[in-house]
Amino acid sequence: MSYAAPAYERKIDIGASVRAAYGAVTENGRLAVELAWLPFAVLVVAEVIALVLGGGGLLGRALAGLVRAGGFLVFGTIFAVRWHRYMLLGEGVSAGLFPPGWGSFLLAGIKIGLAIFVPTFILTLVVPPIGALAGIALALASARVSLIFPAAAVEHPISLREAWDLIAGNYLRLFACILLCVIPFGIVHAIIGAIGGGLPWVMWFVFEVIGLAVTFAGMAVVASLLSDIYRGLAPANPAQRAA
Repeated sequence: MSYAAPAYERKIDIGASVRAAYGAVTENGRLAVELAWLPFAVLVVAEVIALVLGGGGLLGRALAGLVRAGGFLVFGTIFAVRWHRYMLLGEGVSAGLFPPGWGSFLLAGIKIGLAIFVPTFILTLVVPPIGALAGIALALASARVSLIFPAAAVEHPISLREAWDLIAGNYLRLFACILLCVIPFGIVHAIIGAIGGGLPWVMWFVFEVIGLAVTFAGMAVVASLLSDIYRGLAPANPAQRAA
Protein backbone atom coordinates (compact mmCIF):
# COMPACT_ATOMS: atom_id res chain seq x y z
CA MET A 1 0.00 0.00 0.00
CA SER A 2 1.51 3.31 -1.02
CA TYR A 3 -0.71 5.60 1.07
CA ALA A 4 0.05 6.54 4.67
CA ALA A 5 -2.38 5.06 7.16
CA PRO A 6 -2.98 7.32 10.16
CA ALA A 7 -1.70 6.30 13.56
CA TYR A 8 -3.89 6.85 16.62
CA GLU A 9 -3.22 7.16 20.32
CA ARG A 10 -6.51 8.34 21.79
CA LYS A 11 -8.36 10.49 19.30
CA ILE A 12 -9.28 9.69 15.70
CA ASP A 13 -8.00 12.26 13.21
CA ILE A 14 -11.06 12.76 11.02
CA GLY A 15 -9.27 14.38 8.10
CA ALA A 16 -6.41 11.88 8.01
CA SER A 17 -8.76 8.92 8.38
CA VAL A 18 -11.07 9.96 5.56
CA ARG A 19 -8.17 10.82 3.23
CA ALA A 20 -6.55 7.44 3.93
CA ALA A 21 -9.84 5.61 3.29
CA TYR A 22 -10.37 7.21 -0.11
CA GLY A 23 -6.66 6.94 -0.92
CA ALA A 24 -6.62 3.21 -0.20
CA VAL A 25 -9.29 2.64 -2.84
CA THR A 26 -8.14 5.09 -5.49
CA GLU A 27 -4.52 3.95 -5.29
CA ASN A 28 -5.46 0.28 -5.36
CA GLY A 29 -8.39 0.44 -7.77
CA ARG A 30 -7.22 -2.48 -9.90
CA LEU A 31 -6.99 -4.75 -6.87
CA ALA A 32 -10.43 -3.58 -5.73
CA VAL A 33 -11.84 -4.69 -9.08
CA GLU A 34 -10.07 -8.05 -8.80
CA LEU A 35 -11.49 -8.62 -5.33
CA ALA A 36 -14.99 -7.47 -6.27
CA TRP A 37 -15.67 -8.80 -9.74
CA LEU A 38 -16.77 -12.35 -8.85
CA PRO A 39 -19.27 -11.51 -6.06
CA PHE A 40 -20.41 -8.54 -8.17
CA ALA A 41 -20.97 -10.75 -11.22
CA VAL A 42 -22.90 -13.34 -9.20
CA LEU A 43 -25.19 -10.61 -7.89
CA VAL A 44 -25.79 -9.19 -11.37
CA VAL A 45 -26.57 -12.61 -12.88
CA ALA A 46 -28.98 -13.41 -10.05
CA GLU A 47 -30.79 -10.11 -10.59
CA VAL A 48 -31.02 -10.73 -14.33
CA ILE A 49 -32.63 -14.12 -13.72
CA ALA A 50 -35.10 -12.62 -11.23
CA LEU A 51 -35.95 -9.78 -13.59
CA VAL A 52 -36.55 -12.11 -16.54
CA LEU A 53 -38.65 -14.53 -14.49
CA GLY A 54 -40.73 -11.59 -13.28
CA GLY A 55 -41.43 -10.42 -16.81
CA GLY A 56 -39.43 -7.20 -16.59
CA GLY A 57 -42.32 -5.18 -15.13
CA LEU A 58 -43.04 -4.17 -11.56
CA LEU A 59 -43.01 -7.79 -10.45
CA GLY A 60 -39.65 -8.36 -12.11
CA ARG A 61 -38.18 -5.25 -10.51
CA ALA A 62 -39.53 -6.30 -7.13
CA LEU A 63 -38.03 -9.79 -7.50
CA ALA A 64 -34.71 -8.30 -8.58
CA GLY A 65 -34.77 -6.07 -5.50
CA LEU A 66 -35.42 -9.02 -3.21
CA VAL A 67 -32.65 -11.02 -4.85
CA ARG A 68 -30.27 -8.09 -4.44
CA ALA A 69 -31.12 -7.73 -0.76
CA GLY A 70 -30.55 -11.42 -0.07
CA GLY A 71 -27.60 -11.75 -2.39
CA PHE A 72 -25.90 -8.69 -1.00
CA LEU A 73 -25.99 -10.21 2.47
CA VAL A 74 -23.86 -13.06 1.11
CA PHE A 75 -21.83 -11.74 -1.82
CA GLY A 76 -21.52 -8.12 -0.76
CA THR A 77 -20.04 -9.24 2.53
CA ILE A 78 -17.57 -11.47 0.67
CA PHE A 79 -16.09 -8.38 -0.97
CA ALA A 80 -16.08 -6.46 2.31
CA VAL A 81 -14.15 -9.25 4.05
CA ARG A 82 -11.68 -9.50 1.16
CA TRP A 83 -10.99 -5.78 1.35
CA HIS A 84 -10.61 -5.79 5.15
CA ARG A 85 -8.13 -8.65 4.87
CA TYR A 86 -6.16 -6.79 2.23
CA MET A 87 -6.06 -3.65 4.38
CA LEU A 88 -5.10 -5.44 7.58
CA LEU A 89 -3.18 -8.51 6.41
CA GLY A 90 -2.00 -7.55 2.94
CA GLU A 91 -3.92 -10.52 1.54
CA GLY A 92 -4.70 -10.45 -2.18
CA VAL A 93 -7.20 -12.49 -4.14
CA SER A 94 -7.92 -15.79 -2.40
CA ALA A 95 -8.43 -19.07 -4.23
CA GLY A 96 -11.96 -19.68 -2.94
CA LEU A 97 -15.08 -17.58 -3.18
CA PHE A 98 -15.58 -17.40 0.59
CA PRO A 99 -12.53 -15.91 2.32
CA PRO A 100 -11.45 -16.82 5.86
CA GLY A 101 -13.32 -14.73 8.40
CA TRP A 102 -16.46 -14.45 6.26
CA GLY A 103 -18.59 -16.51 8.64
CA SER A 104 -17.59 -14.39 11.65
CA PHE A 105 -18.17 -11.23 9.62
CA LEU A 106 -21.66 -12.33 8.60
CA LEU A 107 -22.47 -13.30 12.19
CA ALA A 108 -21.34 -9.86 13.37
CA GLY A 109 -23.68 -8.22 10.88
CA ILE A 110 -26.57 -10.43 12.01
CA LYS A 111 -25.89 -9.52 15.65
CA ILE A 112 -26.03 -5.80 14.91
CA GLY A 113 -29.08 -6.24 12.71
CA LEU A 114 -30.95 -8.10 15.44
CA ALA A 115 -29.86 -5.57 18.07
CA ILE A 116 -31.53 -2.88 15.95
CA PHE A 117 -34.53 -4.79 14.61
CA VAL A 118 -35.84 -6.61 17.70
CA PRO A 119 -36.20 -3.58 20.04
CA THR A 120 -37.52 -1.47 17.17
CA PHE A 121 -40.12 -4.07 16.25
CA ILE A 122 -41.30 -4.54 19.84
CA LEU A 123 -41.52 -0.80 20.54
CA THR A 124 -43.30 -0.23 17.22
CA LEU A 125 -45.99 -2.72 18.22
CA VAL A 126 -46.44 -0.99 21.59
CA VAL A 127 -45.94 2.71 20.72
CA PRO A 128 -45.34 3.21 16.96
CA PRO A 129 -43.83 6.75 17.13
CA ILE A 130 -41.37 5.72 19.83
CA GLY A 131 -40.50 2.57 17.89
CA ALA A 132 -39.58 4.60 14.83
CA LEU A 133 -37.42 6.98 16.85
CA ALA A 134 -35.78 4.07 18.66
CA GLY A 135 -34.95 2.42 15.35
CA ILE A 136 -33.24 5.57 14.10
CA ALA A 137 -31.35 6.00 17.38
CA LEU A 138 -30.18 2.38 17.39
CA ALA A 139 -29.08 2.60 13.75
CA LEU A 140 -27.00 5.69 14.56
CA ALA A 141 -25.58 4.06 17.67
CA SER A 142 -24.52 1.00 15.66
CA ALA A 143 -21.54 3.02 14.40
CA ARG A 144 -20.15 2.70 17.93
CA VAL A 145 -19.72 -1.06 17.45
CA SER A 146 -18.66 -1.00 13.78
CA LEU A 147 -15.11 -2.11 14.59
CA ILE A 148 -16.59 -5.55 15.14
CA PHE A 149 -16.39 -5.97 11.34
CA PRO A 150 -12.64 -5.62 10.68
CA ALA A 151 -11.96 -7.72 13.78
CA ALA A 152 -14.19 -10.51 12.47
CA ALA A 153 -12.72 -10.28 8.97
CA VAL A 154 -9.22 -11.07 10.26
CA GLU A 155 -10.52 -13.96 12.39
CA HIS A 156 -10.10 -12.07 15.64
CA PRO A 157 -13.80 -11.64 16.52
CA ILE A 158 -14.75 -9.37 19.40
CA SER A 159 -18.05 -8.95 21.20
CA LEU A 160 -20.37 -5.99 20.79
CA ARG A 161 -19.29 -4.82 24.25
CA GLU A 162 -15.61 -5.00 23.31
CA ALA A 163 -16.26 -3.07 20.11
CA TRP A 164 -18.25 -0.50 22.10
CA ASP A 165 -15.42 -0.03 24.61
CA LEU A 166 -12.77 0.09 21.88
CA ILE A 167 -14.21 3.28 20.43
CA ALA A 168 -14.72 5.00 23.80
CA GLY A 169 -14.14 8.74 23.49
CA ASN A 170 -14.11 8.56 19.70
CA TYR A 171 -17.72 7.87 18.79
CA LEU A 172 -18.51 11.29 17.33
CA ARG A 173 -15.24 11.30 15.39
CA LEU A 174 -15.91 7.84 14.02
CA PHE A 175 -19.48 8.79 13.14
CA ALA A 176 -18.24 11.88 11.28
CA CYS A 177 -15.72 9.76 9.37
CA ILE A 178 -18.38 7.25 8.36
CA LEU A 179 -20.70 10.02 7.18
CA LEU A 180 -17.95 11.58 5.05
CA CYS A 181 -17.27 8.20 3.49
CA VAL A 182 -20.92 7.30 2.90
CA ILE A 183 -22.66 10.53 1.88
CA PRO A 184 -20.91 11.08 -1.51
CA PHE A 185 -21.74 7.57 -2.66
CA GLY A 186 -25.27 7.87 -1.31
CA ILE A 187 -25.84 11.04 -3.33
CA VAL A 188 -24.49 9.46 -6.52
CA HIS A 189 -26.59 6.35 -5.95
CA ALA A 190 -29.73 8.43 -5.42
CA ILE A 191 -29.11 10.34 -8.66
CA ILE A 192 -28.59 7.11 -10.60
CA GLY A 193 -31.77 5.64 -9.12
CA ALA A 194 -33.77 8.75 -9.98
CA ILE A 195 -32.56 8.69 -13.58
CA GLY A 196 -33.21 4.98 -14.09
CA GLY A 197 -36.54 4.86 -12.25
CA GLY A 198 -38.66 6.08 -15.15
CA LEU A 199 -36.88 4.19 -17.92
CA PRO A 200 -37.87 0.92 -19.64
CA TRP A 201 -36.80 -2.14 -17.69
CA VAL A 202 -33.69 -2.84 -19.79
CA MET A 203 -32.26 0.64 -19.23
CA TRP A 204 -33.47 0.57 -15.65
CA PHE A 205 -31.40 -2.56 -15.09
CA VAL A 206 -28.32 -0.92 -16.63
CA PHE A 207 -28.61 1.91 -14.14
CA GLU A 208 -29.17 -0.60 -11.34
CA VAL A 209 -25.87 -2.29 -12.22
CA ILE A 210 -24.12 1.08 -12.22
CA GLY A 211 -25.66 1.81 -8.83
CA LEU A 212 -24.45 -1.55 -7.54
CA ALA A 213 -20.93 -0.69 -8.66
CA VAL A 214 -21.17 2.61 -6.76
CA THR A 215 -22.31 0.68 -3.68
CA PHE A 216 -19.30 -1.65 -3.91
CA ALA A 217 -16.97 1.37 -4.21
CA GLY A 218 -18.55 2.91 -1.14
CA MET A 219 -18.15 -0.36 0.75
CA ALA A 220 -14.45 -0.41 -0.08
CA VAL A 221 -13.98 3.14 1.25
CA VAL A 222 -15.87 2.40 4.49
CA ALA A 223 -13.98 -0.89 4.95
CA SER A 224 -10.70 0.98 4.46
CA LEU A 225 -11.76 3.50 7.10
CA LEU A 226 -12.76 0.89 9.67
CA SER A 227 -9.65 -1.20 9.01
CA ASP A 228 -7.31 1.74 9.62
CA ILE A 229 -9.14 2.83 12.74
CA TYR A 230 -9.24 -0.72 14.08
CA ARG A 231 -5.52 -1.12 13.48
CA GLY A 232 -4.82 2.21 15.20
CA LEU A 233 -7.02 1.68 18.23
CA ALA A 234 -6.24 -2.01 18.79
CA PRO A 235 -2.46 -2.22 18.21
CA ALA A 236 -2.10 -5.50 20.11
CA ASN A 237 -4.38 -7.54 17.83
CA PRO A 238 -3.06 -10.18 15.41
CA ALA A 239 -3.84 -7.98 12.40
CA GLN A 240 -1.41 -5.36 13.64
CA ARG A 241 1.30 -7.94 14.22
CA ALA A 242 0.76 -9.38 10.75
CA ALA A 243 0.83 -5.89 9.17
